[in-house]
Amino acid sequence: MSLNQRRRIAASPQTSLWTQTHQLNILSANPSCLELVPEPVSDLDMGLAEQLRHTQAELQRYRMLYDNIPSVYLSLDVTGVILSVNQFGANCLGYTREQLIQQPMLKLFGESEKQRLADEFKALLTDAAESAVKCGDFRLNCPLSQIKWVKVTLRFIPDYEVHKPVIIMLCEDITAHKQAEDTWRANESSRHTLIHNEQHNQVLIPDKLEELESLTRLKEEFISTVSHELRTPLTNMKMAIQMLGIALRKEQKFEGNTEISKAACYFEILNNECDREINLINNFLDLKRLERDSQPLVLETIQIQQWLWQVVEKFKQLNFHLCQQNFSIKIPHSLPPLACDSSNLERIFIELLSNACKFSPPDTAIIISAEKKANNILLQVINSGVEIPSTELPRIFDKFYRIPTNDPTKQGGTGLGLALVQKLTQQLGGTITVESRSNRTCFTIQLSLKG
Repeated sequence: MSLNQRRRIAASPQTSLWTQTHQLNILSANPSCLELVPEPVSDLDMGLAEQLRHTQAELQRYRMLYDNIPSVYLSLDVTGVILSVNQFGANCLGYTREQLIQQPMLKLFGESEKQRLADEFKALLTDAAESAVKCGDFRLNCPLSQIKWVKVTLRFIPDYEVHKPVIIMLCEDITAHKQAEDTWRANESSRHTLIHNEQHNQVLIPDKLEELESLTRLKEEFISTVSHELRTPLTNMKMAIQMLGIALRKEQKFEGNTEISKAACYFEILNNECDREINLINNFLDLKRLERDSQPLVLETIQIQQWLWQVVEKFKQLNFHLCQQNFSIKIPHSLPPLACDSSNLERIFIELLSNACKFSPPDTAIIISAEKKANNILLQVINSGVEIPSTELPRIFDKFYRIPTNDPTKQGGTGLGLALVQKLTQQLGGTITVESRSNRTCFTIQLSLKG
């Protein structure tokens, strides 16, 4: 040992020797004698965690409601750039949400509409009043959009905390109403031209014929106007009903309260009837649109096995109160991909699954299957425990037709679902058939693999 080393040892305090000794004792201690004592969690921390979880669940529910409101909802900054859009609205416009965010909202409208809408936008910012401003009707310019005309409402929302105001834009679909107006004008022009020609040739049109034309026109106008006018209040009613449901669930901790129990029953009635009316109007407008003109298909390659599983799971999550049956999917792994409009095909399956759940007893089987046959794909929805009388089968796809006394769960229906399914299948270039015997009903869709 060197002299310097001996000097350093001699100069070290006695505590160093104590530390070295005890460090050796600790290191040589039996590991079983050492244990970790968890830090106690306070009641306050647990309460805050539960409150956070509850708040996150409510925010998730509000987000789901916002995404599924049957209108186009946009939030904009003061320059007109899109900050957010609900999922239903993005789908209607033919875009993903990512494609719309940070884009100028004027990009969605026709060239002839942009200046008029920009003037309304500037006027709203100048006034800066917290009230809704109905700007009027505007034509869209979205190639893949399901809608062509919208009624626009703007509202200025100031943010007092960060001084960044937001403008809310509501776009309601009025395409059918505008098309009815165009049809009426065309019919009027044709009628006036015909009358003029007939008068020129000194041939009078019988008054019965004129009355028939007038009645037909009035019927189309009435149906189109009423359908669209009903849509807005029903949308507001649905939102209010959902908020009522949230409030009722908060009150459920008071068990045995008879008044709350009655309110819950009334809520279920309101919610179901509102859904039924909204589905009726949506199905009716979609059916009229398909009968009037054929929309271009948006083809994509679908892997049937994965796609069908996702559709069924989505249906079960959104209709958990209705799904009391046992679902199974039977699809061979070797099934080739299908080129198809997935949005229309999903609409078909959602309607068929809803129909199967409504008319099948609880705990019975619902089978979804697919197979290749020649150059076609056969897709089937089979439900057991119910049979449609053979005398009713020829009318199963008629509009507003319901099978008499064949609704064991009393779910009701619009009478338009299967008519819409048939029209959508035809638009995809396919066919749909139904068989019902031996207490079993099977809907079969045949689509070509050639796309």
